[in-house]
Amino acid sequence: MIKHPMERYNIRDITNKILSGDTLTELKRIPDKSIDFAFFDPPYNVGKDYGVCKDSMTHIEYIDLMYCIVNEVKRVSVDFAIYPPKIHLLEFWKMMPEKHMIVCAWSPEGAMRSNFVHQYVPLLVPSKPLKRTKDHWWNVQVSGLGFFYREEKFNHPGQTSMDITKRVLDAFTTEGQTILDCYNGIGTTSIACKELGRNFIGIEINDEYNDIARKRITEYDKQLKIF
Repeated sequence: MIKHPMERYNIRDITNKILSGDTLTELKRIPDKSIDFAFFDPPYNVGKDYGVCKDSMTHIEYIDLMYCIVNEVKRVSVDFAIYPPKIHLLEFWKMMPEKHMIVCAWSPEGAMRSNFVHQYVPLLVPSKPLKRTKDHWWNVQVSGLGFFYREEKFNHPGQTSMDITKRVLDAFTTEGQTILDCYNGIGTTSIACKELGRNFIGIEINDEYNDIARKRITEYDKQLKIF
């Protein structure tokens, strides 16, 4: 049955599902404080081609949209973390409530911009992890490592690190909780939740990415049955 766009979901009906649609529209259909934790890696507005989204808004349009997204995430989730673009780090910092930054670094030389060799990415996280957690994560996996990247690659221009995603979920969530990724992409957070015993809800507008994510989930479930 097709729902009215603003009709709220029953959270049980969308748990462990990927919602195909616009992020802001779908967020507005999720009930207040029905999500234990949200983690998302938003588009960086640097002109990447996401198929249905060209990632090329004006600066003001982009920041306004991100404020709307973050405000909805605050409404639907108990707590959340963001994998923000460095160039907009200050704006995202202001959007967070009680926050802390984790520096994710690596030893191989990453991408070079204007003679700076990039060797870290920031994470904005809650100020109170659930276990002892360092705020400097060393030798993380990120797609910009090129030859040194050891995670499976998929057809996505901004693939989120599985390594970082699992570290975030391990530090800030517990088994059985429900995790939201409102920019689900190819399903990295969904698979991380599967591996760590969490429930997931994903939102993604690109059906090609949703097909990849659902295929990954199906293949993971098949592997579980084998063992």
